[in-house]
Amino acid sequence: MKTMIYQFWDGEDKPGVLAGTELMREYADNIKSDYIFEKNPRWQKNLGKYSPHYGAFKPIFDEKMSKYDYVLFVDTDVVPRKSLNENIFDQFKNTDYDIGICEEWNAPKTRLNYTIAGINNTNDEKWVSLIEKTYSVKMPRTKEKLPKAFNSGVIVYSKNGMEKFRNNHITFKDYVSLINNSGLPSFYTCDQPYIHSMLEICKFKWKIMNYKWNSSVHFKPGTKNLFGMGRPVIDLRNNHNFVHIQLNGKNGFSKDKINRIVNLPVEDWVLNS
Repeated sequence: MKTMIYQFWDGEDKPGVLAGTELMREYADNIKSDYIFEKNPRWQKNLGKYSPHYGAFKPIFDEKMSKYDYVLFVDTDVVPRKSLNENIFDQFKNTDYDIGICEEWNAPKTRLNYTIAGINNTNDEKWVSLIEKTYSVKMPRTKEKLPKAFNSGVIVYSKNGMEKFRNNHITFKDYVSLINNSGLPSFYTCDQPYIHSMLEICKFKWKIMNYKWNSSVHFKPGTKNLFGMGRPVIDLRNNHNFVHIQLNGKNGFSKDKINRIVNLPVEDWVLNS
């Protein structure tokens, strides 16, 4: 099985970004996977605020990737734990899945109570209705009947899945235009809702990967850093392999701080150091 891990970054060099890519390259070496990091590919430029995010789909359209059985796209703020040897691609052996993605299992209920950058349950419902009516699909829901949320920071594509994407996807421009014309907040134009919708529009056979491959740490919504005491951290790591560091300022963190966040208990972090 021939595999590739792909990362990119559009923008100035940042210590947290460089640290994340160094650690992911080490992981790729551990599992005998090829690895590519591209700096400033600037693959998409005319899709609005979230144009850089669509670089996540660049490997799908790169002929050089056709030699791989599986390609993993992973954000630069997703970091493997120390000395990780478990191979993310092994779960796809002897299967016919087109794509693997992780669910944000906590997001649907959180979005009932908080609005962050226009993201909330009301707008999720509006987005689901728009996608279902426009493309004649049925979007997945939780057992509580809330719209599911998926994270685009860790996605595995099979060779067949990449071909299915190329042959069946809605163009980025058409999708962004649809969302902009709907009045939804700009978040819904980004790569995350886009790939969420493509799960059904492209008729992928998709696998929800174990959350350990995209566990997260983030600040508690609605809180502020008061008197230098820092903000409460929501730690969703549980037997984690990859940690998605969703903390403000993460791109400026040192490699040492990135390692501490990924590998140590929250009480051992010194986020303001």
